[in-house]
Amino acid sequence: MHGTVEAMPNALVTASARRDSSDTLVLPPSSQMLFDAYLAHIIHDWSRVVAMLGFCLVPVFGLLDSFIVPPGLLDEFLMYRGGATAVILAQYVVIRNTPPGRWSLLHGYFFSIVTGGMITQMTRDLGGFDSAYYAGLNLVMVAVNIFLPWSAIHSAVNGLILISMYVVVNGLWGGPFTPALLVNNLYFLSGTLVIAVAINRSRHKLIAKEFRLRAELQETNHELDASRRDLQAARDALWGEMEVAKHIQTALLPRNTRLGPFEVAGVMHPASEVGGDLYDILETPAGQRWVAIGDVSGHGVESGLVMMMTQNCIAALVQDGRARPPSDVFVSANAILRENLRRLRTNLYVTLSIMRLDADGLWMAGKHQDLLILRARTGAVEAVPTRGCWLGVVEDPRPAVTDQFVPWEPGDVVLLHTDGISEAQRGGELYGDDRLAAALKEHGNRPPDETLRCMLDEINEFQPHQDDDRTLVLVRYLASG
Repeated sequence: MHGTVEAMPNALVTASARRDSSDTLVLPPSSQMLFDAYLAHIIHDWSRVVAMLGFCLVPVFGLLDSFIVPPGLLDEFLMYRGGATAVILAQYVVIRNTPPGRWSLLHGYFFSIVTGGMITQMTRDLGGFDSAYYAGLNLVMVAVNIFLPWSAIHSAVNGLILISMYVVVNGLWGGPFTPALLVNNLYFLSGTLVIAVAINRSRHKLIAKEFRLRAELQETNHELDASRRDLQAARDALWGEMEVAKHIQTALLPRNTRLGPFEVAGVMHPASEVGGDLYDILETPAGQRWVAIGDVSGHGVESGLVMMMTQNCIAALVQDGRARPPSDVFVSANAILRENLRRLRTNLYVTLSIMRLDADGLWMAGKHQDLLILRARTGAVEAVPTRGCWLGVVEDPRPAVTDQFVPWEPGDVVLLHTDGISEAQRGGELYGDDRLAAALKEHGNRPPDETLRCMLDEINEFQPHQDDDRTLVLVRYLASG
């Protein structure tokens, strides 16, 4: 039918329609062929409906014959109606068992000729032009042209065939007639024809417009599907690249190790595929032991890139063969990172603490989270604030950055962390340094790996949904080297 999706061709209209000077919708040649096939589907389906109405209503109108037709003509009219019904029923069977095509519109002409011929023959038998039975031709004309969405030219030709049959048959064999009645009959038949042509012309244009819009919608949907597939492929490729970046980043993290009299362990859990936290554990050829921990502002790939630059920069500086204090490493790293950030056109910065582990204590420089120390002698946890500035913020950090010394003894445990640990939240409440200190006190005497695992379990239980990178580094000063 007109509104059925099945009638919509699978191919797409790829060229836009245009309108000619008569406001007629003109489709491109390739699209016109598709539209003709689409229209043939509709006409074929509605021809079946017209035929079904025909073999149902033609016999029913026989009731009217019993009131109007002279008794002597009833048998003859019954034969007319029976013959027309049989022919239309056969046409219905043919329509149901044949596919739509360019000749499907002939079913409309055939139906009109069969039913119109029957009515014309009845008017001849009832006296020709003076018979009111001609009104049945109006019904045929209206029914065929309302149901079949063919073009205006087919409506006109079909109507003229009906009128011509009526005029020729009754003019030759209808007998005497009243000219005024003939003019009246032809007036109404012609009026019906004009109305049918006008209606079908407008409807045909609407169907053509609907076809174009549906085809454009289908084309748009195909384009959206293609864009969705491209986006999916791009997203998959991006996720793949992010996984590679994450793998590279985690592969560059140092392994838990023993640095002389120190056991050092670290763990980092990024909030996104590529994290901005960093830590490193280094031992130079000269025997110096270094630990660094930091947090790049922001998240994602850019922060991860700055994290890797910072980590590589520090590693290069502490292993250049010179005995450097932490403040000197910080200042040199700041100069290098500032230039790289300028080239990246980004305002990121790094909170960073660089520490050198010595036997009598640790030396550190740079502003980061407070350092926590579990004292073996007392069992208490001390918080040591870090001093200085952030990496990458100022051109010359030397006035703000000094070396801090924190003494320790064998058995002491130092915990370093990023803000993703202390600022984990639950219901607006921060995990905080106090909880972190309590966790260190509870688990600090375990092996370093186990200590970190237990502490992370508590933090993850406090805030299961992670929205920031989480990093812990633990340094245990052993009793002997």
